[in-house]
Amino acid sequence: MTLNEKQIELIDEFSIFDDWMDKYQYIIDLGNELTPFDEAKRTKDRIIEGCQSQVWLDASFDGNVMHFEADSDAIITKGIIAMLIRVLDNEKPEEIAKCDFHFIDEIGLYEHLSPTRSNGLASMVKKNENGCTNGCWSKRIIMVDLENNIVSMLKTIYDPEIPVDIYELGLIYEVKISKENDVTIDMTLTSPNCPVAETMPKEVEEKVKTVEGVNSCIVNIVFDPTWDKDMMSEEAKLELGFL
Repeated sequence: MTLNEKQIELIDEFSIFDDWMDKYQYIIDLGNELTPFDEAKRTKDRIIEGCQSQVWLDASFDGNVMHFEADSDAIITKGIIAMLIRVLDNEKPEEIAKCDFHFIDEIGLYEHLSPTRSNGLASMVKKNENGCTNGCWSKRIIMVDLENNIVSMLKTIYDPEIPVDIYELGLIYEVKISKENDVTIDMTLTSPNCPVAETMPKEVEEKVKTVEGVNSCIVNIVFDPTWDKDMMSEEAKLELGFL
């Protein structure tokens, strides 16, 4: 089902209710169906700003599509979140970024919600001049999409002696992106005496800098933990005959 088809499905479901009290109850029912939210994820960086009630959002990217988990301490808001997740979950970042959220108007949510709750809903979906505040949907999508593009670039870089890219080889330990899109990469080498110890970090820095949206890139070479073949992906192990 496409993103737009999911919106249409929600519109059709709400069309069977003539009374808004029934629609409110359905919104509450949808909220009650949300996957329980991990208490450890109720952190400040996951709070959506602009909501009257507390709203937490956790977004993740599996390399292909986005996954969302969220919760609220208000039953109506929790139902609205459930609707947004239903539309956006398991969708590609580029599709989410251009979503028009037309189901919100067609169901009548903005019209029938209180001003404070409408403002909260707007905070979940709108983009501001900076691309979005830290807590809202599109900023998380943009950041995850940027990291995905960086990983794609890392997969074009190979150890000249091994026919597997450095990412699948497990040489990339961490990719960190600041709010200003400055990138810091912690990576290792197959051994401290690796013949490309001088040139590979420089290649990584230069190539990552070419990724659209990246402001700068610094590569840190670390040897803790020590690299071994268990750090390779299943694809890399298969390519090298370890499976």
